[in-house]
Amino acid sequence: MSELRPPRFFLRFFRWFCDPQLHRFIEGDLLELYGERVVAMGRKKADLYFIRDVLLLFRPGIVRSFRWPQGVVGPFRLLGSYFKIFRRNFRRQPTYNLLNLSCLSLGIAAAICIGLYLDFESSYDRNHRLADRIFRIETRMIKTHEKVMDVNWSGSPANLAPLALQDYPEIEAYVRFFSFFSNEVRLDYGGEMFETAPDQVIAVDSNVFELFSFDLLRGDPTTALRGPGKVVISESMARRIFGTADPMGKVLRTRLDHRTNGEERAYPLEVSGVYRDLPRNTHLFFEAMISAETDPDLDNYYFGRFNVYTYLLLRENIAPENVAPKLTGIYDRYLDAQRDEVLVHARHELVPLPRIHYEEAGGSTYLLIFGGIGLLLLLIAFIGYVNLVTAQAGRRAREIGMRKILGSGRSQLILQFLAESLFLTLLAVLAAVLIVVIAIDPLNALLDLHLDATRLIQPQPLLILLAVTLGLGMIGGSYPAFFLSSFKVLGVLQNSTTRSAPLQQWLLGFQFAVVIFVLISTGMIDRQLDFLREKDLGFDREQILQVQLPGGLSAARSDLLQTTLARDPDIESVAGCDFVPGLGGMVNRPVSAQAAEPQFIRSGRIDHRYLQTMGIELVAGRNFSPDFPADSTEHVLVNETFVRSFGLGEEALGALVKFGGWGNPHAYRVVGIVRDFHQSSLHTGIEPQLFRLGPVSGNLVLKISGDPSGPIRHLEQTWNKLFPDQYLQYSFLDEDLQNRYVEDQRRGHLFLLFSLITIFIAFAGLYGLAAYLTGRRTREIGIRKVLGADLPAIVILISRSFVILVLLAALPGVLLGWITVRMWLENFAFRADMSWGLIGLVLLSVLLLVLCTVGWQAIRTAARNPKEVLH
Repeated sequence: MSELRPPRFFLRFFRWFCDPQLHRFIEGDLLELYGERVVAMGRKKADLYFIRDVLLLFRPGIVRSFRWPQGVVGPFRLLGSYFKIFRRNFRRQPTYNLLNLSCLSLGIAAAICIGLYLDFESSYDRNHRLADRIFRIETRMIKTHEKVMDVNWSGSPANLAPLALQDYPEIEAYVRFFSFFSNEVRLDYGGEMFETAPDQVIAVDSNVFELFSFDLLRGDPTTALRGPGKVVISESMARRIFGTADPMGKVLRTRLDHRTNGEERAYPLEVSGVYRDLPRNTHLFFEAMISAETDPDLDNYYFGRFNVYTYLLLRENIAPENVAPKLTGIYDRYLDAQRDEVLVHARHELVPLPRIHYEEAGGSTYLLIFGGIGLLLLLIAFIGYVNLVTAQAGRRAREIGMRKILGSGRSQLILQFLAESLFLTLLAVLAAVLIVVIAIDPLNALLDLHLDATRLIQPQPLLILLAVTLGLGMIGGSYPAFFLSSFKVLGVLQNSTTRSAPLQQWLLGFQFAVVIFVLISTGMIDRQLDFLREKDLGFDREQILQVQLPGGLSAARSDLLQTTLARDPDIESVAGCDFVPGLGGMVNRPVSAQAAEPQFIRSGRIDHRYLQTMGIELVAGRNFSPDFPADSTEHVLVNETFVRSFGLGEEALGALVKFGGWGNPHAYRVVGIVRDFHQSSLHTGIEPQLFRLGPVSGNLVLKISGDPSGPIRHLEQTWNKLFPDQYLQYSFLDEDLQNRYVEDQRRGHLFLLFSLITIFIAFAGLYGLAAYLTGRRTREIGIRKVLGADLPAIVILISRSFVILVLLAALPGVLLGWITVRMWLENFAFRADMSWGLIGLVLLSVLLLVLCTVGWQAIRTAARNPKEVLH
């Protein structure tokens, strides 16, 4: 054990690293002093003093000189020499090299941003420990007694999962997420009202923390949501409501409208837990979870309502495709035909938890498009690099010739240029990472993204960056290396290194094809977004104010509210409804017409002023009217799609309609047909719709003329007088409609940003190649000028080959853009047409940019004095 004492360790250390003379001093005088200290103060303290004295003696100058083996030193010295050459050439031609570096860095930075975006999108819900075994039940088809219908609903019946767990041992557990209330939740604590964002409060089964990896900071995960009247809130909500106080055990009060019976009742909710804020890359994003048992009708839900999001946990090594078909058997065994006259059974699919988000967001189409853009950016960045390096070949020709005369072989020259390429690529990658770190926050704020630059320090991204540096550095530098090293010494010294550069031009043609593709795609995406903003939706959306009404509102108070608001001269009309057009919300339920088989249609309640207020056209029959008291119990309105779906034709007016099967004793008569309008976003088609006259519930819509500030002030005053204890919530319909396409607009802006980067890189490469080609033809241009050629003729001569390249690149560019846009537009039921005018404008713009870029170089070259060129 004595050999392990610190003094012996330090003696060995200094014997290896230090000058021998200092080592003798340490082993002599210092060890003698150490022995005296051992006697005086003990070994431990003596050891510490010895270490201190040795460290105080340590200086850089006492380190002995090492002689590494030649096999180790040689490559490092060679790399050092290559780096010196790279640095000198960079300083000698700063314009070209900075342009080269900026293109390369910008391309890599854009590719990194796309990689971070794809990483974020593909990592949805992967933070859950059991994510690979959790599946959502989605409904693909329902069968009625007369018909089979493809529906593709994300929901399922509430009683399906408990019965499946009971019958099928492959299922280990289930969790249901649902909203048993129709209004947005406002929480009252201590007399202060706290509003939640739409759909941010949800009811959930008590075992949610067993399946999902929500981090519960306070509370017991096994009992936090067990029993009625319990709520678990996020830490952000806890801070907003309670500040720094302990929220546990506090009671939040709210009033909710039950979806089933339309009744409003008070719900006291005890805070039984606080969970860490959820990450943004999850489709299960909410601020509060209410215990499912709070719903008084939880045990009464039946097969006819597909309004619950159900997640199954399958046992290990169980394939979901073997379980999903078995769910249809639940209907065969448990469905009561007398209770449900329409439904026979349904076919379900089990969707893996990590796949839910990107299917809802357009499937893998977006990932493929943006992944392809990232690869194209890398490709054109390195193509630009190859072209710009090759453009400098003539300037380095004499250097190459002298090196060959002095004994450098071709392999050494190739190694030199590959090393220079790796140096530049490494510098570009470092600059790209710096650009990403600096730009990530402004980019997130501008485009409402959630990219995280710290992901780059994870092992996998670091390895990818290293592979990109090595791989693309070698690939990007291989052609210049072999091209430059192939110059003949005699030709170099005679200044006759000019040779054709077909590869550079074909690579530039590829860049032109990419630019045409990007411009066409960007233009069509922008055209589709304009189409979404400007398409006639079948109703007025300008100057429409929607107001959410309190639940359980009596008819008398509703009439009083509407009458008071209608007195404002700036409010043209006021109407009530239980849905808002363009935003969804219409109930989907089975309906039969004229004894035909039932179909699922959209149903909503409106009052007799609704069509006028919303500007919805009546194409046949009449509207609801106070002059017809039977309208509320015997009559309905339908849309044109309803008429076509049931094949009613000219007999639509007066046709009988029944909810459920034809066995329902109560029938309604169609008294009017409204023109089709969009009940939801343009991602989905127009569905059959049926409207009943009913008491105002859910929403008021106000048609405003002129400045909205006066009507809004009137609304606030009226509301505070009639509903002093209720929170007023209103919004403009056109703004709400635009919010439906936020994700599409974000992706369109991303595409525009990356298209601008693509154009910059491509035309920077064009600038370099144009400089190279015009530089090669300097003497030719001088001779042509002497022989009488004018400037336009010289510009046409230089530009002709580039124009041909653009024309050749047009076909693949247009074809690729067409395919990409068609893939993107598949996510919309209504879409803008492909524009040949846009394609022509893109081709003309690219031609003009090429002529300007190449023409500038041609003009510069042609402006030189022929005497100087031919000297």
